[in-house]
Amino acid sequence: MKGNSAQRTATELERLTALASGPFHVLNPAQFRSNLRKFAKVCEAVGVEATIFFARKANKSECWIPVVAEEAQGVDVASGPEFVGALSGGVPARNLVVTGAEKPEALLELAVRHGSLLVVDSPSELFRVSSVAARIEKGSQAQLLLRLLPETQTNSRFGTTAVEWITALRSLSEYHRKCINCAGASFHLNGYSAEERGHQAHLALDFLETLSADGWQVKTVDIGGGFSIQYCDNTAWEEFSRATLGDTSRFNAFHDGHMPRSTYPYGGQRNNGPAMLSEVLMTPHPDSEHAACGTVVDRLRVGHIRLGLEPGRALLNGCGMSVFPVQGVKERENYSIITAAGLSMSLSEQWKGSEFLPDMTLWRPERGVDPTKGETTPVETRQDRREQVDARRIEAEAREDEPTAACVGGSSCMEYDMLTWRIVPLTRRPQRGDLLIYHNTAGYQMDKNESEFHQLRLPMRFVYDGEGTLPRIDRPLHEVMP
Repeated sequence: MKGNSAQRTATELERLTALASGPFHVLNPAQFRSNLRKFAKVCEAVGVEATIFFARKANKSECWIPVVAEEAQGVDVASGPEFVGALSGGVPARNLVVTGAEKPEALLELAVRHGSLLVVDSPSELFRVSSVAARIEKGSQAQLLLRLLPETQTNSRFGTTAVEWITALRSLSEYHRKCINCAGASFHLNGYSAEERGHQAHLALDFLETLSADGWQVKTVDIGGGFSIQYCDNTAWEEFSRATLGDTSRFNAFHDGHMPRSTYPYGGQRNNGPAMLSEVLMTPHPDSEHAACGTVVDRLRVGHIRLGLEPGRALLNGCGMSVFPVQGVKERENYSIITAAGLSMSLSEQWKGSEFLPDMTLWRPERGVDPTKGETTPVETRQDRREQVDARRIEAEAREDEPTAACVGGSSCMEYDMLTWRIVPLTRRPQRGDLLIYHNTAGYQMDKNESEFHQLRLPMRFVYDGEGTLPRIDRPLHEVMP
C-alpha cells in the first residue's frame, strides 16, 4: 500500500472509530458487484441463461440490494421483510425466488400476487400454494420450483423425492392444477463438493423431463448455494489443519483447550466461487448409461433451461470487515486475554461450535484514539501523562513492541462469549485503545447471530463506495429518500 493511501485509510479508520464509539462493520459494495459479475461471466462464457439470486440471509446490510438491481440479477428471500426490502431496493418481483420450508401464508400470498418464483418444499405446501393461488384468482399462475431431496443427502429435512412430487401433482384437481405451473426444480446441498452438485443438477434435469412430459411448462433449474471461498493461502491452511486442528494434543493452542468441533474450509479447496460453478456446469451425468446427454451445460442449452443459483458467502467475499475496540487486556502465564468492546454474537461462527479462524489485525491509532469513549487524545498529551506514571507502568510500556499471543473475549458476563478462542500470535502487546480488525466477515459472520444482549447497541454499519468517496451509514433506500 502506498504511503498516501495508507495515511488516508488510517485517517478514515480513526474517523469511523470516533463516530461508532464502539464496534462497527465496514462494507464494500464495489467488491460485491465485481463478485456478482464474475459469476455471471461464467454462465455467459458457456452460453447459458442464468439468474444469480443473492442469498439475502448471508448479510442483513441494505447496500447490496441496489447493486443486484443494477446488475439485473435476483435475490433469494425467505421472509416478508426480506421480500419487501428487495422490492424497495429496486429488484423486480420476477427476479425474486422465495425459499424456506413450509412458508407462512402471508409470504406465499406475496409471492403469488407479485409473480415471484416460489420454491415449494413438500406436497402439503404445494396444496397450500394452489389454494392461495385459486383464492387470489389473479389471472396468471403461481410459478413454482419443486425442491428435490438430494439423493446423496437423504437425511436432510428439506425437499421431497421426485416420485412423491409426481404423485402429489397428479392428485391435484383440475381447478387447482390450472392455478399453478411447475416451472422447474431446485435443490440445496450441504458441503462444498462441485462434483456432487453437478450430479444432483443432472438428476434435477431428469426430473424436469418428467414434469415436461406431464404438461408442465418447465424453464428453470436452481442449484442452490454452497460456493466456497478461500480466506487464506492453501499451504498455510493445510499446515494449520494438520498441525493444529488435526492434533488433539494441541488443545493448548486454544484458550481453555476449546478446540472447535468443526470449521468452515478456510483454505485447501481445489477451486471456489465462480471456478467452482464452472466445474459444476462441466460435470457429466453420474449414470454412465446417460453419458450421451453430455454435461450440465449441454443439457441446459439444448433444453433452453435457465440456471438459477443462490450464492451468499461467495458473493460477499472480500466485501466487509468487523472492527472491535480493545476494552482491556489481562496477562496469563503464556498469553494475554483481550476483552473487546462488543460481543462474539457479532462474529457468528463461534455460536455453532465452530471458530472464525483467519487471523485478526491488531491496529493502533496514531493519535491515541480511545474507541471505548469515542474521543481523541493528542500524542503530546499522552507523552505528558507517560512522564507521570510509576516505574511499573514504564516497564510495561517498554515491553509494548515485544511479540506476544492472545485470545479475544467479548464484553458480556458469559464465559463462552469469545470472539477468538484460538491463541493468536501478535507482533506486539495489545493495549486499551487499539483496534481488532477481523477481515472478510461479510459472509454470514458479522450479523447472523447479532443481538442486543445486555441492551448493547448493535455495531454501526458504514458503507465504503471507493476511492474519493466518504463513508456513509448503511440504510435502505426508502429511508434516505427526501
